[in-house]
Amino acid sequence: MSEHVPPERLRASDADRERVLKALREAAADGRLDLEEFEERSSLVFRARTLGELPPVTADLMPAEQQPLQLAPKPLFGVFGTVVRRGRWVAYPDELAVALLGRVDVDMREALLLHNHHRMRVSAVLGRVEIDVPEGVEVRLTGWSFLGRRTTTARRSNLSHPPVLEIDGFSLLGVVRVRAPRRRRFLGWRRRERRRGIGA
Repeated sequence: MSEHVPPERLRASDADRERVLKALREAAADGRLDLEEFEERSSLVFRARTLGELPPVTADLMPAEQQPLQLAPKPLFGVFGTVVRRGRWVAYPDELAVALLGRVDVDMREALLLHNHHRMRVSAVLGRVEIDVPEGVEVRLTGWSFLGRRTTTARRSNLSHPPVLEIDGFSLLGVVRVRAPRRRRFLGWRRRERRRGIGA
């Protein structure tokens, strides 16, 4: 993806528009929008061409962390509590995630990466950071750990130029874990094994 195009000027997809429409339908169903407002805002969504046109449509309907589309950079700090980031959001280079006596959950399966090689700074001090990545992403763990753990279940990608997620930082009496989906080939093998067992 081009470094010179800001996220708000990127073209919106049908899936992006559908996310915003879903939020509008829920707002109309519970009375936050009347029918006229729903139709007006839905019309704006259908006419939207770029990502930047979509967030204002739902800005007054829910908190920032619950918005269907999140474009602004936002560091994640789980301090004596839990912080969660999921859904459709822009992953900026060198974003920070820190768990201090708390927990941070980051779901990157629908995130929009601005670069094919994405770097995050992730640290856990007496806390836990869990990161979910989509299939095909190659994960590289750098940094250090002292009486803690930094692990990943992601395997080496079969793609010629796979997206790379580099996790830098440290773990001090804490846990940083990156989780990837199981390979479909492995799941298919297990299903075949079960079928053979039933038929035996």
